[in-house]
Parts: sequence; structure tokens; C-alpha cells
Amino acid sequence: MEKSGSTAFSDSRVKLINDYLETNLSRFEKSCSQRFEPLIEAMRYSLEGGGKRLRPILTLSAAEALGLDPKSVLPAACALEYIHTYSLVHDDLPALDDDDTRRGKPSSHKRFGEAVAILAGDALLTEAFGQILLLGESGRFLPAQILGVVDLLAHHSGVRGMVGGQLLDVTIDTSDASLPEIEFIHIHKTGALILASVLIPTKLIPLEEEKIQSFRRYGEALGLAFQISDDLLDSETSVRYSRGPRKKPKPCYTQVMSPSEMKQKLNFLIDHAINSIRSLGDKSQNLVDIAEFIRTRKA
Repeated sequence: MEKSGSTAFSDSRVKLINDYLETNLSRFEKSCSQRFEPLIEAMRYSLEGGGKRLRPILTLSAAEALGLDPKSVLPAACALEYIHTYSLVHDDLPALDDDDTRRGKPSSHKRFGEAVAILAGDALLTEAFGQILLLGESGRFLPAQILGVVDLLAHHSGVRGMVGGQLLDVTIDTSDASLPEIEFIHIHKTGALILASVLIPTKLIPLEEEKIQSFRRYGEALGLAFQISDDLLDSETSVRYSRGPRKKPKPCYTQVMSPSEMKQKLNFLIDHAINSIRSLGDKSQNLVDIAEFIRTRKA
């Protein structure tokens, strides 16, 4: 995944995130009763599932673009990965997508049972907000700034964001879903947490509104582009690249657009994302590289 000249997906950047995630899981193990070990094992199983760490990498890269030390926002990056992972654990459950595998491994509910998988997702979501509070440990950020991150994350991961999108994803009649409906779903289900990943650092430093909106435009375009690239990858094989065969019909771009139209829209969104942050100059290079990765990703 590493690109020449880019640090966005460098081995050291991914290791920084993975080490931080593992440190937190070890902290739970040391501070909890040993009777809770099965729950921590289930959390670790899904967190180590082989994901790209896209959301925490976006947060670190956005922080860099604003002149912040990326290590200073690691607690927020960890929180995003917790929330993303919990959403995947619950998404795979029989009541939702009913997926037996995730990235080549048994889904959490197949490995640990439905009850433990649900609780592992609940734990990841709850502990995510505890992680946000750890932003205060360095003394770098004001309490009001940290509360701004809490509010942002609750907005984009809850009813007004990811969970609301998930509701529509599992209840909409897929037989006649229109392009506006599909985009509305994915702006929330997939795009909201990606947008939050980009915007979190903007809550931690005084910024003029114009610059905040530049990051917002970048995050919004990137969120939709990522979902289109997902649907394109799925359309090119009978078995979805990350979850195997689909058991339940889901609203997706392939219902309303041809592959060539999807690629055209993907390129438009990526170009828009990149142009939104051009004014940041060299500091935006990692954000540009992430956008280009999504344009050309194969997995």
C-alpha cells in the first residue's frame, strides 16, 4: 500500500496506529477483571482484521496539514478505528448484512457467537469516547476543543450520520432505489465517518471558516468516492473482495450507473477533493496521496 515519496500509508505510519491500538487493548486487560478477557479478545480480533486504517490515517494526515504533530491526535485516530470496527462487527450480524466472513476471516459473530460480537461492538463504541478524552493528557488542547471533537464524532457516527445511514441501508426497497437515495444513504453510512476523520483536527486548532470548509469539501468528496470505489470493486467479481458472496440485496451504485459512469464520477469526486485542499500547498501532500489511492485502489 505504501507509495513512493508518500508517508500517508507508510509502514511506520500504520505501525504507529497499530501500536497505539494494541497499547490501549493491553491497558484494558490490565485494568479489567480476567473474566472480561473473552470480550477483549473479541475486540482485538476485529481490530486486527487487516483493515487499511484509512480513517485514522486521514486524521493524522489532516492534523499534519494543519501543522499539528500527528502523534498528538492519536487518541482521536484510535477512537475512529474503534467506531469503524464496531460498525463492521454489527454490520456483519445476521440481523443486518448477515456476512459470514470479513477480510478472509470468519466474522466476529461466527468466531465468538452473536452475543459476544454484539457486546464487543458495544464496547468498542463506548470506549471510543473514552479515547477522545485522552486528548487532554498532553495539555496541548483546551477542554472546549476536546468537547468539540466529542460533539463532532457523536454527530457523524450516530443518528445524524453513520447509524442513520445504516438504518436506510437495511430498510430501503432496493428494487427501485434512485441515485439520489443511494447517495443519501452513502453520504451517511460511509461518508459521515470519513468526513469526521478529516474534520476532527479542525476542532483542535483555531481556524478561519474558509479553511474549515476546504477540509469539509475534501472529506465529503472522499467519502462518496470511497463508496463508489467499493461498489466498483464488488462489481468486478462474483465474490465481494472483503466479505464474500452477498446474502441480502443492498442499495449500491451499480443499480443506477454503469461501470464507466461510476469511474467518471469517481474521478470527478477525487479531482474535487484534491482541488479543495490545493491551497494548503506541500502540507496537503498526504491528503492528496490518500485521494489518489482511493482513485486507483484494487482492495
